[in-house]
Amino acid sequence: MSSAFLSYSHEDKAFARRLAADLRRNGHIVWIDEGEIKVGDSLIEKIRDGIDRVDYVIALISNASINSPWVKKELDIASNREMEQGRVVVLPAILDDVDLPGFLKGKMYSDFCDKANYQSSLSSILQSLGPARPAPKINPSELEPLKTHIANLEKTLDFHHREAHRRDKLRRISRSQELQKAIDEDNKIHPELAHINNEYTFECMGVPITIGYVFHAIHKASYKGTHVIEVGLTLEDKWDNLTLMLEAYKDYLELSE
Repeated sequence: MSSAFLSYSHEDKAFARRLAADLRRNGHIVWIDEGEIKVGDSLIEKIRDGIDRVDYVIALISNASINSPWVKKELDIASNREMEQGRVVVLPAILDDVDLPGFLKGKMYSDFCDKANYQSSLSSILQSLGPARPAPKINPSELEPLKTHIANLEKTLDFHHREAHRRDKLRRISRSQELQKAIDEDNKIHPELAHINNEYTFECMGVPITIGYVFHAIHKASYKGTHVIEVGLTLEDKWDNLTLMLEAYKDYLELSE
């Protein structure tokens, strides 16, 4: 059994759903963003996490996806992983008559251009994914209670995601425009640390203290011996704010190892 991340343009959503369902029916695990990314999530963080967790990335190449910034970002992340691990990670699947982009050139691919060849192209992907145990057969009498249980779990998850989104909106309302602007700009530079900036950024002496600013201050202090913000942290009694931010960063590093 293998796990796969589907990289696709949302214009190809219907095909992505069909392929995901067929791969799951054949015993494989599929990560598809419409089911994994919720309102309030950091997109780049969730996508990077999804790609890091799977065995393969199936790239759905079409007229729409070759111009999609998000598909390009996903393929960049996947190609770096392929080079680091020295093995095949990306499995191209052609939906339209287009050239393979970038590092995918020269790779073997599954050809879904002709709808009549869907099953044979699906078989080629399944062969690349390797053997899998067939999905367990569920007794019809157990199916309805299982569906109800899953629906209740989904409602609970949706509630928690909406709560997280509301908390984020409340933080934005209570922050100055200047502070939120600094957070947004720092998140573009350090997208993988957006969850820390969104939660722990604070102001000291009128300066937004983002995680990126902390990196800058530490670097400057390493060759000057000190940084002016240290005085502000003492005067405004905000060392605890910085401690919380650094503890969150330490937890992130430990989880990323």
